[in-house]
Amino acid sequence: MRKIVVIDPQVAGISGDMFLSALVDCGANKNKIINNIKTIEKLFSDTIIRKIEFINSESNGIRATKFLFDIEEKLLERSASEMLRILANCCEVTNLSELAKKFVVETMKTIIRVESRIHNKEVKDLHLHESSSIDTAADIIGSATALDDLDLLYETTFYSTKVAVGGGTTQFSHGTIPNPTNAVLEIFRILELPIAGGPAHSEMTTPTGAAILAGLNPKIISTYPEFIPHKIGYGAGAKKFEGIPNILRISIGKSNIYASIQSDTVSVLETNIDDMAGEMMGDLVEKLSKLDAGVKDVTLVSGITKKNRPVHVLKVICSEDIEKRIIELIFNETGTLGIRKTINERYKLERFSVLLPITIQNQEYVISVKISKDQQGKIINIKPEFDNIREIANKLGFPLKKTMETVNNLIFQRNLYDI
Repeated sequence: MRKIVVIDPQVAGISGDMFLSALVDCGANKNKIINNIKTIEKLFSDTIIRKIEFINSESNGIRATKFLFDIEEKLLERSASEMLRILANCCEVTNLSELAKKFVVETMKTIIRVESRIHNKEVKDLHLHESSSIDTAADIIGSATALDDLDLLYETTFYSTKVAVGGGTTQFSHGTIPNPTNAVLEIFRILELPIAGGPAHSEMTTPTGAAILAGLNPKIISTYPEFIPHKIGYGAGAKKFEGIPNILRISIGKSNIYASIQSDTVSVLETNIDDMAGEMMGDLVEKLSKLDAGVKDVTLVSGITKKNRPVHVLKVICSEDIEKRIIELIFNETGTLGIRKTINERYKLERFSVLLPITIQNQEYVISVKISKDQQGKIINIKPEFDNIREIANKLGFPLKKTMETVNNLIFQRNLYDI
């Protein structure tokens, strides 16, 4: 049965140490985490870890785990390239799994990507200040270790509520800026995750916390999904707020999706196209497919209309909240004078993706595999992500067909039908 993780930052936001502490509160091996963080100390020059421990704490009367990390650093900035190299080396010396290594590197790349945009500098010319500290590395490496220890990077669906980002202003190396900080806003712009100001007049979500959340690619929820909670962790932050527990709650459980077939409501938009070249229709299909995750499917059907004219029927299935954007795009691209709309209820089986490490010709890759199960929990289809297959084929110089067959054989050997 698939694992479910619900991250709930809607009250107190999220920071790297709060996320890490919540995972330890869920049962992650704190000694393993501490040892891994101590191991990376030697990779940060002129840095001394004075104290590192997880303690039982309390915030507004609620028990929680808190991460204490006291350091002495003389080097206050590093180049982005150097920081990424250090994090990659951290992955090697701490013996993280391939999925955990990928999580670490992608989390750091997210921070670097937004800092590059904010400061209008190429990565090779970018220098990091707060994000270059061992404090950032400790949060990321510690979180990766905890996720590994709890086996949450495999066969897991992550969910997140909206994120509280606080208010007021923050002092940092470039001066005074409003909350949320620029880096936090940029990360959530990329993630397309909803945020909310308040409830405290302070920084409540940090760039590291936002980047960690982005690295897990959570589904966005306003209410909790149907699942059976097994572990609940409370991670305390360093600040104290009046009337607000400064706690990040993480719930870990198992899916209960097989109780019934799921259903939802979608918009179906249709229009007839009889005066567009094939290349233009292909371009339209590509634009619609890439427009938003809310686009479920795009179809072109050939037919004959009145007066025996050839026609293509364009059909787009999408969520109701983005239909206006799709309608605008269709009108602009096709010149059609009308679009039909129907609201349909659809039944669907649960589909999810897992990241699967594979080895081909002594080279390691991580591919995304789509899996669907029926309401009894029996797998009915396993399909690797086509873009991943194409990327591997291009790197190895293999025919696409041969690469697909090789990957499917490796997936079959992993016996995923038993998950």
